[in-house]
Amino acid sequence: MNALAEALKKNMLFRNKTEQEITGILAKINPTLRNYSRNEHIVREAEPAERMGIVITGIVEVQKMYSTGKVMTVSRFSTGSTVGEAVIFSKTNTYPATVIAAESASVLMFTKKELLALFALDTEIMALFMQNMSERLILLNQRIEILSLGTLRQRIAHFLIKEMKQQKTERIRIPFNKRVWAEHLNSARPSLSRELCYMRDQGWITFDDSTVDILQVGELEGLLQ
Repeated sequence: MNALAEALKKNMLFRNKTEQEITGILAKINPTLRNYSRNEHIVREAEPAERMGIVITGIVEVQKMYSTGKVMTVSRFSTGSTVGEAVIFSKTNTYPATVIAAESASVLMFTKKELLALFALDTEIMALFMQNMSERLILLNQRIEILSLGTLRQRIAHFLIKEMKQQKTERIRIPFNKRVWAEHLNSARPSLSRELCYMRDQGWITFDDSTVDILQVGELEGLLQ
């Protein structure tokens, strides 16, 4: 399988397609493959949202920049992930955040016209796009739910319980590093580390750089009551 088709099969729009089907679709739509160096901007906040991208290689980060100079990493995406799809058809039609290449990356870019042509060509892809938008709305509501909790300890407990249910194991793989995790919980990294150490000392969890083992689910659930 060629590398481009292999990467696209990891994307939600093309996951049910064969290499031949993907190659045929791209030949008709003709999107642009762009290469980016580490820390290069892919899109900038407030720019017109004229493109949707699918990450082919590398890692990209979505960042929110504040007037104070603070930069918060909202999320990280790797091969097969889609960026910019949430705003390309919006009335505001500007990017709400900046996307950079966290390392050398290549991104397959679709203009709005190319995306509409893709939907007309394949209604299954259009349905998957709409499904993805619904799932993103659910995730946004979950994020709001996390941030509405009163304390960082409660936010950590909520996150761990949610991930335990999704991953179906009490050994949870954390999908990002401590800095990004802390930003996801609207906290500072030292504060997150202190709370994790407290939970460990209480015997509720154990953890390392990439995993957390939940030992006392009831204690975490009790924080949320």
